[in-house]
Amino acid sequence: MEMGKFEEEESSLEGYLLSTGNEELDMRLGGGIPVPNLLTIEGDHGTGKSLLAQQITYGAAKSGKRVVYITTETGIKEMVIQTKKLSLDFTDEFLKGQIMILPIHMEGVRWAKRVAKELLHVLGNYMAYTKESYDMIVIDSFSVLAVYADTSVVLDFLTRARTIVREGKLIILTIHPNILPNEIMIRIRAISDSYIKLDFATFGGKLIKVMKVIKLKGAGGLVDSTIAFDVDPAFGIKVVPLALARA
Repeated sequence: MEMGKFEEEESSLEGYLLSTGNEELDMRLGGGIPVPNLLTIEGDHGTGKSLLAQQITYGAAKSGKRVVYITTETGIKEMVIQTKKLSLDFTDEFLKGQIMILPIHMEGVRWAKRVAKELLHVLGNYMAYTKESYDMIVIDSFSVLAVYADTSVVLDFLTRARTIVREGKLIILTIHPNILPNEIMIRIRAISDSYIKLDFATFGGKLIKVMKVIKLKGAGGLVDSTIAFDVDPAFGIKVVPLALARA
């Protein structure tokens, strides 16, 4: 596939807003996460990429949506325990099969290089062939799966993801900065309906996580371009008013 052949096509399905399960976050995002959507979340280690993806998964679960969560970051048991500790408990939905967690462990560079090209192809096939069984799919982290793949393979996967989104799905990709080639990053940002970048910022001598909403296609209302937040074990994502963060 040649670069630059991504075409913007509108979904013929009526969209809706998916609650994240966090009322304050929903309000800052204009009502929730628009669906259908290809949402990319970029951020370095510790900025909250997985947490945001899990927060959206929690909201989807509580809304009765079927979710496939593909993770390179942790195992099934660890993820269930971790989210429960953050009050993002979707244990019941997991046990009922409403949420499927698929861990993919990239153990060793040699193994990763050998299978990366086929892995993205297989993952794309899986997403296409099982699309009737899920409403939302998370790939956490896409950059880990794509780092050794050829550019053409990555672009082909992204094109297939766009095709699935047009059929009414929500696909979330988390990526680390400075891992994938710049040409791939440019294409990911361009092809994504929505793009959120996570980072750290210092306000009043305090280190705060910051969510920068670069674009959010289909938002239901006014969207805050910058959302300061912290991690609250009893609440998950806790939005911090910028005025308070600066104090």
